Amino acid sequence: MKKNVFLLSLFLFVFAWMGSSFALDDLKVQTPRHKSKLSFLTLNENKVLVSVLNEENEAILGLQKEDFHITRGPKTAQIISVEDVAEQRDQGLNIVLVVDNSYSMKMRKAIGPVLGAMDEFLSLVRPIDDVHVITFTDPGTPQAGKPRVSSRITQSGDSALLSLSLKESYADPTDGTYLYEAMQEGLKIIRGMPEKSQKFMVIFSDGEDINSIIKPVDLQLASAGLKNFTVFAVDYMDKPGLDPFLQSFAEGTGGKIRKARSASDFLPIFKQFSTTIFHRYGVTFRFLNPPTGTLTSEPATVNIEEITIVDSSPFLNYVYFDTGSSEISQRYATFTQPGETEGFAMEKLKDTMEKYHHILNVIGRRMVENPDALITIVGCNSNTGEEKGRLDLSRSRADKVFAYLRYVWGIDPSRMEVKAQNLPSVPSTSRVPEGVVENQRVEIYSIHPAILDTINSTYTQEECDTSEIRIVPAIESETVIDKWQFRLLGGGNVLLTREGTGKPPESFAFDIKSLGVHNVALMKQISAEMDGVDNEGNTFSIATALPTRINFLKREERIAQKLESRVIEKYGLILFEFDRADLKDRNQVIVNRVITRMAQLNSASMDIAGHTDIIGKEDYNIKLSERRASAVYGSMLETGIAVGSQITYAGNGPNNPPYDNNIPEGRALNRTVIITLMYTENGE
Repeated sequence: MKKNVFLLSLFLFVFAWMGSSFALDDLKVQTPRHKSKLSFLTLNENKVLVSVLNEENEAILGLQKEDFHITRGPKTAQIISVEDVAEQRDQGLNIVLVVDNSYSMKMRKAIGPVLGAMDEFLSLVRPIDDVHVITFTDPGTPQAGKPRVSSRITQSGDSALLSLSLKESYADPTDGTYLYEAMQEGLKIIRGMPEKSQKFMVIFSDGEDINSIIKPVDLQLASAGLKNFTVFAVDYMDKPGLDPFLQSFAEGTGGKIRKARSASDFLPIFKQFSTTIFHRYGVTFRFLNPPTGTLTSEPATVNIEEITIVDSSPFLNYVYFDTGSSEISQRYATFTQPGETEGFAMEKLKDTMEKYHHILNVIGRRMVENPDALITIVGCNSNTGEEKGRLDLSRSRADKVFAYLRYVWGIDPSRMEVKAQNLPSVPSTSRVPEGVVENQRVEIYSIHPAILDTINSTYTQEECDTSEIRIVPAIESETVIDKWQFRLLGGGNVLLTREGTGKPPESFAFDIKSLGVHNVALMKQISAEMDGVDNEGNTFSIATALPTRINFLKREERIAQKLESRVIEKYGLILFEFDRADLKDRNQVIVNRVITRMAQLNSASMDIAGHTDIIGKEDYNIKLSERRASAVYGSMLETGIAVGSQITYAGNGPNNPPYDNNIPEGRALNRTVIITLMYTENGE
């Protein structure tokens, strides 16, 4: 017997202990809150029939939605409902019932109790179930050519018919016990059932099998490889302990064996088995939808117009140096030899900052064009820290400017006076680092009006009717977005890429100036696309359904169509005295020019905007810029060349700076009042 039990452990198919789940294909069902043996049958793509047993192989009852966890790979399903299907089932069960009906049952007066217990068990059978009842028959004397028949099989889904078959079997109990042969027949039936269906064998044994020609090892081989197969056994043998073979056979499939010490044990044992076998949970679920959505581009249309700019930029006559250095910064545009200066033309320079960075070349050109002009070059230092009292450094800085004008532009040394001092005559405040850096400079002066005059140029520039393009994602997702990539497209080409993790921002805003108005003007449309991955491995891609259309109207097109085209003239005032708003010297000259120009134009509008740097308190700077803008406004009204309805003015302080506040020349140029004239020219 020990040898047979050992062989059983080698050959018997063991129904896997999964801890908390059993996977069919790539679907995985778990009960994380409970240590359980779990098996399931997939009914459809959104429903499974689940059996949940505890460590004693007894059904765990009362589970709810929150007790189940269903996954497929990295994807997690939403549990819709959990239905107890002990009574209402939409999937049939496959059961083979092997019942010992030998004469010893009559001798032990156990027929009535076992039939009562069987009736209780079979009362749960439904017509959709496939149930086989196998009992013994005495095979009689062996006859040549005839098979040995030691069992009777009844197949039905009718509980009454099955109960009747059992009663008939006990009406004529057998002399011998043919348990193994009956089990062999049952295994043949089991093997013919659908592989993926759950299959049960319930064995009731009254005594040790001594009459079968089938041995345990034959049953071991017959059951090897069976899937989704579970055995439950009732040991009513008249001896202590459990039958080793039946115990190994049942428990090896993940089933259970119970000892019936008296006939009164039958009913509770079969009730427990019936609960385990017939009780299922119908779990309805669905996998979460991956992210979907669209991108909306705002505005729907961007209008860009090519306009004429007449730019009269103020001349900032300072050259700034790095701390402790007398080398001309690479921010400034310089030539290396005289021959390179021939092609330099001030009128080709565009904005104010570009003109400023050509300060040495502008002075060089003007000195060449005005041979009677003289200049004074004054080197200065911050007179603090490593520059404290460094007149030699101031002199060296002035000499660098002197040398550039002499050797590159060919200016006669006699026309240039070089001086050195510590702080400039009108220094910036030394209480803040920005002011200290601004005092590290060379100042260039001339009494000749042409040398430090404004730098005038005329050019075309694209002007846009909106400041930014905004892309708004509208994403619907039942899962969590893990990572994403956003791409802004212009004319089909990638302009910008942004990446992130988690939920994307509510919108993506792109400043058109940063993109380059000229570049945007050449694109027919701007669109966007986004793709990403959610926490379940789903990928998604969305895009703008309606890109932003770029409407670019060129100046020559307006002229060809004899349409009016816009013209903007800009004038800048700088070098206001500290904390003063009155107009003096060069600023007054510029204001007078604007007054004269305004008188020449019909229906021109004027905008006066005061600005400051970032040094000091914002409120104070806003009020100072308002006073300066107001002073210019007052001068315009005094002349009578314009009425108040034609002019707007405001003080911006440090807000919306026209130039970069991170460099000294940017801060100096931001201490300004910008006067803008706007009018139209006839296309004829």
